[in-house]
Amino acid sequence: MNTPHDITPLVWRTLQQAPQVALRSPVAEATLQSAQNTFGHVWPDALLDAYRHHNGQTPEGKPLFQDDYRWLSVQEALQEWLVWQDTMARPDMAEMRQTHESCGAPNAQVRMDWWNEHWWPLAISENADLLCVDGRPGPTGTLHQIIEVSSAHESRSRAAISIAVLFNNAAADLAGDLSDQD
Repeated sequence: MNTPHDITPLVWRTLQQAPQVALRSPVAEATLQSAQNTFGHVWPDALLDAYRHHNGQTPEGKPLFQDDYRWLSVQEALQEWLVWQDTMARPDMAEMRQTHESCGAPNAQVRMDWWNEHWWPLAISENADLLCVDGRPGPTGTLHQIIEVSSAHESRSRAAISIAVLFNNAAADLAGDLSDQD
């Protein structure tokens, strides 16, 4: 039985019928477990399920998600996460490690951290902005919501309430594209 947090078989069929998105084969279970161990935080079942279906997209694929975000492979996502972790560990980034004052807003969905180790990079834009799975939401946010993270802008915002919603929206967009081709 599917829950609102599951990516449905219909969504997967729609994505697989669109060769222009260039989905990769499923990730090896050992690679998945190794990446999750390095990340050090629990991934939601929907994320594990997504990678077990496809290990992201090839760089040549048409970006799958809103605003031209390409779904990263587990290996690419881990590399992005490690770069952010290393960057934030530098002494010259000490001020950036502090949470922005807007994080304390009682209605904030997303923490206004510059970077948070609980954010898993899911997709990347041409500008190197990220869509991340949020493992540490703001006071009114939802655990594992999808957030936009940019190194060029301080603001952080929610892009989707869940991984399933993000994939559902991508499938709906693709279904419209596929029907336009008929």
